[in-house]
Amino acid sequence: MSLIHWDDNLSIGVKSVDEQHKRLVEIINKLNDALVQGQANDVLGEVLSDVADYTVMHFAYEESLFEKYNYPDKDKHIQSHKDLIASVQNLQEKLQQDDFMVGVETMTFLKEWLTGHILKVDKAFSAHMIEHGVE
Repeated sequence: MSLIHWDDNLSIGVKSVDEQHKRLVEIINKLNDALVQGQANDVLGEVLSDVADYTVMHFAYEESLFEKYNYPDKDKHIQSHKDLIASVQNLQEKLQQDDFMVGVETMTFLKEWLTGHILKVDKAFSAHMIEHGVE
């Protein structure tokens, strides 16, 4: 059972970024499926690692677009990326300390962050990218 269903509301209109966002949705849904099945502890470390690894690549891609197309709000957007990375690292530390609520906390955080980030922060930069012909 998917927690996040990809639809046009989540699309920012930049195909390359949308495809990367879809992968993040898949990772979050994997954790949700494990939580529903009572197996969150079995996959939580893997999911957090996947999120950490994938977001580094994804953020580097977005930030390269900011530079290439001179996105005016790049500093603020980059800070939101740094904040997410710090939050994921914090969740990984809690997992290592056997915090029994980290699965639910991770699920809630990732869902709220991803949908909020896409709907607010990424949609704001997509208009600039579309104006410059980025697909």
